[in-house]
Amino acid sequence: MNSEALARDRPLPPEIVENCVNQYQTILERYAWAILRDWSLAKDATQNGFVSLSRFGGDVTPEARKSWLFKVVYREAIRLRESQRLQPSTELVAEPECHYDSSPLTTLIEQERVELVRNQIAQLPPEQQTILRMRIVDERSFTEIATTLNIPLGTALSRMRLALEKLRKQNDESAT
Repeated sequence: MNSEALARDRPLPPEIVENCVNQYQTILERYAWAILRDWSLAKDATQNGFVSLSRFGGDVTPEARKSWLFKVVYREAIRLRESQRLQPSTELVAEPECHYDSSPLTTLIEQERVELVRNQIAQLPPEQQTILRMRIVDERSFTEIATTLNIPLGTALSRMRLALEKLRKQNDESAT
């Protein structure tokens, strides 16, 4: 079978798609959220799953629709998560997003604290900075980090431990 035959639409009647949306939308959004930890992206993944169902679900038996939808939403969520990771992150430590009844002095202290941590991170060796960024900002597992950087898992763990020890030591020195 050639790729053109695989790509052909096999539409499902709209009333069946609507019934599936009513029946599975909430559970699929929660499932996608568990993968993405972002409601907006979870809704996008779920919506894309229903679009796929309407276009290609004609061959799916009624008994298999739910599991088929879960597979499609899973793949969509992974695709969205990966596309989010490809966007470069310029900040390792984020600015505080909101302040509740904070005085200008509290705001200034918080800004200084953020700047101090950024400076301390900038003093780390590049390979340790990379591990920190991938673990904290990109929220990757150590296995993913090791695979991406093509290093042993133990090396990734060791670099993270060393980075945290150096940051702790720098923080202790700056506090005194």
